[in-house]
Amino acid sequence: MLVRLGLVDADSKPIFCASAKGKMIAKGPTKQRTKLPAVPPESLRRSSRKRGDNPEYGPEVVDSYGDEDEEVSGKKRKLDPERNGKLGAKDDEAAVQADMLEAATEFLRAAREALLQFVSSADGEAPATAEGWHAEAVQRWGPQVGGETGDERDWETYVSSRLSKPPPTSSLDLLQEYYAADTWQLLCCCVLMTRCSSWATKHRCISGFFEAFPTPSAFLSKVVLAGETADLKPIIHSLGLFDDRLKSLVNVTRAFLFGDDAFEVGLQGEHKIKGVGEFGYHSWLIFCRDEGATLKATDETLKGFCRWRSRHAQAEETCKNATAS
Repeated sequence: MLVRLGLVDADSKPIFCASAKGKMIAKGPTKQRTKLPAVPPESLRRSSRKRGDNPEYGPEVVDSYGDEDEEVSGKKRKLDPERNGKLGAKDDEAAVQADMLEAATEFLRAAREALLQFVSSADGEAPATAEGWHAEAVQRWGPQVGGETGDERDWETYVSSRLSKPPPTSSLDLLQEYYAADTWQLLCCCVLMTRCSSWATKHRCISGFFEAFPTPSAFLSKVVLAGETADLKPIIHSLGLFDDRLKSLVNVTRAFLFGDDAFEVGLQGEHKIKGVGEFGYHSWLIFCRDEGATLKATDETLKGFCRWRSRHAQAEETCKNATAS
């Protein structure tokens, strides 16, 4: 036991001694007592400074040692040109990013204005006949609109309910803002961007998807009806969950093209689209119905946009009242 616990060596011989009851018991080898060093007297000083002399460094100097202030002990630090160059480069990069964001925002404004015009008429005004509304739907979303019941459709309701009413563009640069002018694209964007954290990956895959399938009719013809996914898979493969995303894209496309004349999105009942959860539903309300100022979103990114939209709406109301008065 003593050997196992490391208290004695296996080769050492036990020493027997008598116990209080007269029995002989084994006792380990005695160890030589180590002498402890003498305690130094309190008067012993280890400093080379003579008693009574002032210290070379006071507490202020010691406390400020290592600080990045421009002045230490009354002397100015020499400016590091390399460090200043890095700071200048960061400022330049921030300025470039701000210019790019401003240009992107201006582009979005112009693109939305163009998309929100009625494309079937030369003057951009709303069609006056059912044939005109049908032509508007075909020109926007392709020949598959309405499905087999196209002749029985209320095309004005069909088109009006599917047209987006996006909010003003913000400086938050959300992906949904790039596709807010088209309801089908916005819903597909939400399907593709969920459960993926990389903004660059999402942006690349989503833009590639709409480059390959610009309208719901194009996606329906090439992927759904023809059953060919060879062109689609490499485009959105980086997002992961390909099968789930494909099913959701098909459900969104069918609901958009073949759904009721009055298109709605919901979380329950007949307006529920499989694959579009709360994030997609709230995004549709915010970016296609402009309800962000009053919506209680649950996603943190959407919450940020809703706060911005609420402040923007208040500013709009203030300007309107000031103009009226």
